[in-house]
Amino acid sequence: MLFCEDFVPSLLTSGSPPKLAPFADGVRQANVWLAEHPEVQVQKCETVRVAVSHQHDQYWDTQVMSYPAGKPKDVSRFALRGLRIWYQKKPEQEKHPRNPPQITSIDVLPRDHGDKVDTFQEVLTRLNGLIAEQTGQLLNIQTLVVPGDKKETQADCRWTLCVGESKEMDSEECVLHIQTPTKLVRFLRAYLISVEESLPPLEVHFQDFLPEQVAAGKVSIFSSKLPTFQTLSETFAKADEWLQACPDVNLINVDVFDLLLVKEAKTYCASDPQICFFSAKKPPFGWLKVVRIYYSTGQGSDPVGKLVDLSFSPEVKEKRSLMQYAQYEYLAEVVKKVQLKCEEVGGVPVGVTSVWTYPDWESGDDVFQPDTSLHVEPRLDGTELLPQVETIYVCMMVK
Repeated sequence: MLFCEDFVPSLLTSGSPPKLAPFADGVRQANVWLAEHPEVQVQKCETVRVAVSHQHDQYWDTQVMSYPAGKPKDVSRFALRGLRIWYQKKPEQEKHPRNPPQITSIDVLPRDHGDKVDTFQEVLTRLNGLIAEQTGQLLNIQTLVVPGDKKETQADCRWTLCVGESKEMDSEECVLHIQTPTKLVRFLRAYLISVEESLPPLEVHFQDFLPEQVAAGKVSIFSSKLPTFQTLSETFAKADEWLQACPDVNLINVDVFDLLLVKEAKTYCASDPQICFFSAKKPPFGWLKVVRIYYSTGQGSDPVGKLVDLSFSPEVKEKRSLMQYAQYEYLAEVVKKVQLKCEEVGGVPVGVTSVWTYPDWESGDDVFQPDTSLHVEPRLDGTELLPQVETIYVCMMVK
């Protein structure tokens, strides 16, 4: 049965925006907690977006799965980042390890070479070198994004962080604007856990699976017709088909991340998943969910089972009113659904990803369709106040 525990870096100073300790502080908190809970067997880790809360005398609430939440006067324009551990409980006889497990995270940002920026493959090559220097077991790799720009005044072409005042980018920054920036930098974060026995080094590869376009969109002065794409389940089916055809693959984890939907000529299309830097005059029109498999190869690979994808969005508990935004289920309620469905399906979790999405705003309701690959930024006509919700995607390997 899957459980989760969240860790948000310590608040250093309150304000707008607040100042938090680096992401490593959340990892430190998690390691203290793991030492106190020997029954925990960590399955996957992820960096999650945390809603800012001014209720109950606390600054954040990881149980809140919607934004905006509460009353309009309480809405913050910033979100925080924290660490979420997904775990199972060990059998009774395995609850007393000699040394408590410890989690380590490694970040690799793309390098800016002036005339070009590293691709994901080049970033992963550098990440492989850093993983080889570690003694722990690789749990999973996550594709993340931060608002950033090129630092033109520096000879080494470093990045600057677009949050508040301009400063050198730090991938461990945990305070970000809610509003989608026009300049984005993608990077990789690997999570490792200490093990008592030594493990052979592995080289990580990746394979991307994009939803195919079913019907083209159309851009004109008078209207914009949205394109239609395959569902996320259909994209997972392509990933599963690829796995079945590759018996030498050792699956590490399955990741779901958002790819920019860009406007070309008179239509919309997905941006290149290899690109790590995006810059535009306006925020992106929309986003497309991509399935990425991280794997290694070699002899003695375990038999591949079937990938089963599950998605969970919080349901509306209280419809929005003039005085209050819509109220949705809390994380604990959604995790119970995750547990029940995973127990029913069986298998081993090979990927857990939490993604924030907008509702189907063209319907006029707070309707969320978690299996939809395309989600669109709200138009500037008042619909930007429609909420976003946190959707949890779980991928199980069933044999």
